[in-house]
Amino acid sequence: MNILGLTAPISENTAACVLQEGKLIAFAEEERFNRIKHAPRMVPQRSIEYCLKQAGITIDDIDLIAIGFDSVFASWGKNIAANLLERNFDKIIRENGAFLEYFLEMQRLKDYFKSISRTKKFKDKFVFVPHHMAHAASAARFSGFDDSIIISLDGTGENNAGLLGYYKNGKIFPLRFIKINQSLGWLYSKVTEICGFLPHSQEGKLMGLAAYGTPNESYLENIAEISDDGYTLKKNWVRRLEKRFRKRKKGEEISQKYKDLAASTQKFMEEAVSKLAEYLHKKKKIRNICLAGGVSLNCDMNARIIQLGCFDNIFIQPAANDAGTALGAAAEVFFQKTGKLCEKLEHSYYGPNYPDEEIEKILKESKLQYRKISSLSEIAQKIYEGKIIGWFSGRMEFGPRSLGGRSILANPAFPGIKDKINNFVKHRESWRPFAPSVLKEHAADYFENYYPSPFMLLTFKTRPDKEKNIQAAIHFDKTARVQEVSRETNPRYYELIEEFHKISGIPVLLNTSLNDRGEPICLTPQDALRTFYSTGLDALVLENFILEK
Repeated sequence: MNILGLTAPISENTAACVLQEGKLIAFAEEERFNRIKHAPRMVPQRSIEYCLKQAGITIDDIDLIAIGFDSVFASWGKNIAANLLERNFDKIIRENGAFLEYFLEMQRLKDYFKSISRTKKFKDKFVFVPHHMAHAASAARFSGFDDSIIISLDGTGENNAGLLGYYKNGKIFPLRFIKINQSLGWLYSKVTEICGFLPHSQEGKLMGLAAYGTPNESYLENIAEISDDGYTLKKNWVRRLEKRFRKRKKGEEISQKYKDLAASTQKFMEEAVSKLAEYLHKKKKIRNICLAGGVSLNCDMNARIIQLGCFDNIFIQPAANDAGTALGAAAEVFFQKTGKLCEKLEHSYYGPNYPDEEIEKILKESKLQYRKISSLSEIAQKIYEGKIIGWFSGRMEFGPRSLGGRSILANPAFPGIKDKINNFVKHRESWRPFAPSVLKEHAADYFENYYPSPFMLLTFKTRPDKEKNIQAAIHFDKTARVQEVSRETNPRYYELIEEFHKISGIPVLLNTSLNDRGEPICLTPQDALRTFYSTGLDALVLENFILEK
């Protein structure tokens, strides 16, 4: 069975995937193709084209088209009902435009399928999976667990902001849905906006800023409070928050008040979701947990949950945001139609790759000076000497974190390298942290209470005796957002780190995404070349070729 999974074109992050008999063949986000950050509220047309091509099929070979959202009229009706219950009539009027947009984009999607279909018989193939069920399935159905607690949290999807439930015997059982007025995703995004960052995009900045602040209980007083089974957001919490804190202006210095607000919000988020997790564990006695939804990109929160002690295993799939609903919708529909389970997700390298022949043709046409790499030890030596390297290798990863497919790499021990990358390569705030990619066998030697972290979605305290070795790849509070690298899932990246380890004695590389500020991660060799020549990168590795400045 061939299933095409899609995010709804009302989503904040749009993407497509193809499942063949439960095996993931291709998955990519639309932003990588059209170069529009997140590609919000768009038909993921180029992602669809890639996925079909990678699978070697056409739209006529697709058995079902799974959408990670209710149908237009079902979701519209649910949203109106939810707002009527809250007596929020203004919001009904405001959001009508969004659902009209959803309707028009779905028409564009159908017109696109009609244009590429020989038979024109695809209308009956659409299956709609409610948003948070798609989120839940994107984690639980690829976790490899026999059973698990499920927590899905984001800003909003249809008339809900979250799902609490469990997974057992191949089925997902919702226990409770989080109402829109209790949205942790909206709370975090609103504070992101107040601190002067872009909501629905730069929440990671708020998480990073939190390390520089001190939580202050009075900041969220009468706005949000913790309870035994979770949390409560008070009535009119948005208005109270806006009245209490003035929005920081663009370019204005980040005062300690904003840093403390970030710390207070981060602490609340961690405590609130921890309470939800503990409540579900007590209720179902299950020791595995799966997290989904955009809130689950919060690495510090995820780490807090695994440290509770009531769970043995945790799984968060890399595209936990709306992009992941394409994956979840496809997996849910596959189970509904066949009763079969999907394969466990071991890695995230399901995007396009580019063979040497194609890359060399591009380099020659561009009249650029390049040469073939003699060995990976050559690249490791350059990194050891303090060179900042663009790394373009294999199939592109999915999700917002670069995982060694499209990365910028550096020596984590090299003096001043962090400031150099922030100032001259990424062109971003000096306080923003980078991440360590560490060889699987050495991760526990460098990080306390370590738990396997292949997708860079957990943070850990760095062991004091290792801080000097990786000082540029850890944060102000000595925590690190770790990516564990294994030989099985990315042998070439593993070999590069291994060669660096031989030279330096450090089994870790500083890793950040291959892109400039405000841009999506690079997809093509041309994207990588533009980034190379418009930033302070010292060298660019394109598969087996290298360009140097």
